[in-house]
Amino acid sequence: MIFLPRGNPVRKKVNPARINLPEAMEKLRRGNFTGYLRFDAAQGGGVVLFRDGQLISSIFIDKDEFRRLIAYDAIARIFEVSILGSAVLNIYRLSEDLVLGVHALLHGRYLQRKQDLSGFDVRKHLDRIKAEGLTVCLRIYADNQTALIFYDQGYPLGFFHEGNMELEPTADISASVASLPGAKLDILEILGADKIVLADLMGSANLGPIWQRTRKMLMEERHKREETAIRSQTQTQDRQRQRTLAIFKAIAGNHIGKFGVTQVEKAFTVVGDDLGAEAMDQFYINLQQLARLVTAEAKIQTMIDEMKRQFLMK
Repeated sequence: MIFLPRGNPVRKKVNPARINLPEAMEKLRRGNFTGYLRFDAAQGGGVVLFRDGQLISSIFIDKDEFRRLIAYDAIARIFEVSILGSAVLNIYRLSEDLVLGVHALLHGRYLQRKQDLSGFDVRKHLDRIKAEGLTVCLRIYADNQTALIFYDQGYPLGFFHEGNMELEPTADISASVASLPGAKLDILEILGADKIVLADLMGSANLGPIWQRTRKMLMEERHKREETAIRSQTQTQDRQRQRTLAIFKAIAGNHIGKFGVTQVEKAFTVVGDDLGAEAMDQFYINLQQLARLVTAEAKIQTMIDEMKRQFLMK
């Protein structure tokens, strides 16, 4: 899960499977959008950052946090989970400065991770940040809330909390998310705003082909799964049919001899691959008619009753 405060909401709880994401992103580009798109799925989470209409960063982190994708690899993965219908999209507006801060955070290096804040000396770490002149971001999170505090060379730049789109000039950790039960802390070393090299991923490449390739790949995989399922079902039906036929032949042989075995094979041709009630009823009628040529009705009925019992038990 990517822990990130919500900015000023633009769209909430959108199903991205119902929209063409490259076209939607192109609208954000033309509208000079600044903010981020957040994709939450069972497979993991993705974030796409825009600054003044430029797609400056994308990241996707798998749910187990073992795989971290960036740039076009992340976009392809975001497209994949979206097309599969397992994602929820939220869009939030931020200021340009705050987008740079989020960019730095998402590409930062962990110094401290998932530190339980109960009994943790936060002040000691803040003094260290100041003394060593560190450029870092403190991420504090609990439940479904997250807060960020940015420092540039030991100097506090501001506080980003839920629902804001600007950095607050002051930050009181004790009154923030840190006071919630189970709160945790990450400290990430980040680049200063003046050192961040911004890409324009939509300016460098058309996202349409990535979208189409992803759709084609998923359709091919789905087709293969369906073919495999059909083959498996056909094989199961064939085994079931052969087993039923073998049982019926044995029963017929016991009741009316070799002639009965031959008549079972003839009558069973109406069944085909379908062992449904209608096909089986027709089989019993056909067998009864054929067997009447060589044996009495009572014996035929006993044979068919045994076949029906065995068929129900299979």
